[in-house]
Amino acid sequence: ATWTPVAPLRLGRRRAWGQIIAASGRMYLRRAPLFLGIGLLLIPITFAITLLQWLLLMAVDLVGVVTGDAAGTWAFVAAVIGTTFTLLGLGVVMAATALSLVELDSGRSIGPIDAYRLAWSRIRPLLRALVLWVAVWIVLTATVFLIPVAVWLAVRWCLVAPVVALEGDRRPFATLRRSGELVRRRWIRVGSLVGVSGAVALLLGPLLGAILIFLTDLPLAMLNIVAGVVYALAMPFVALVTAYVYFDARSRFELEPVEHVSELPAEIAVETA
Repeated sequence: ATWTPVAPLRLGRRRAWGQIIAASGRMYLRRAPLFLGIGLLLIPITFAITLLQWLLLMAVDLVGVVTGDAAGTWAFVAAVIGTTFTLLGLGVVMAATALSLVELDSGRSIGPIDAYRLAWSRIRPLLRALVLWVAVWIVLTATVFLIPVAVWLAVRWCLVAPVVALEGDRRPFATLRRSGELVRRRWIRVGSLVGVSGAVALLLGPLLGAILIFLTDLPLAMLNIVAGVVYALAMPFVALVTAYVYFDARSRFELEPVEHVSELPAEIAVETA
């Protein structure tokens, strides 16, 4: 991968794989208060998910001992609640991050509250697209043999938030179609970038929690809080990578020819001796 030049600003350009990671990291470090502030939204969302799942388990306990298929159903419902709120929260963070980058690229100052104010103006089309995204994901993952399709669609639709934030009010299906259009023929590239950054962000919290279990006597609830805070601080980096992937994909889509020719013109003469 090509990592330099980093150049996190002048967003509307093509970047190599390594340049996207490097630009995201430098932008995060240079504007840490902004992006840490944006990530703080995920902390109450994490607590809300934990609370809802706890209330669900309490309700199950009130009903009585649940085993077998019923226990699996309740576990699936808890997972759906967690996945839905996590993806919705991450989508809003991605939209706020993309809008912040455009403001910075234009030379204007912006803070976390300003970023969310801008994102709030796009909240309806964003939520409509994300709810459709989550619904399809849940239906596909509920059937084990369709999980590969769910993974393929997850990458294909991972640019939904910046599409809504930066390209105006689109209908949900049009938003998903536009994201797929930008990802087309770049699935591995987009999936590796968003997937690598997302995996790192998701693993940081549990990894730190596992280390603290062995090194400290903190209660489990405190360990969950620490993991949630680390997750909230790491996810803005994922949002930055996703935004730079969007700018790269859009630049390539608009600048590079889309037609595939069956013949190329010869550059040297080739004849038999």
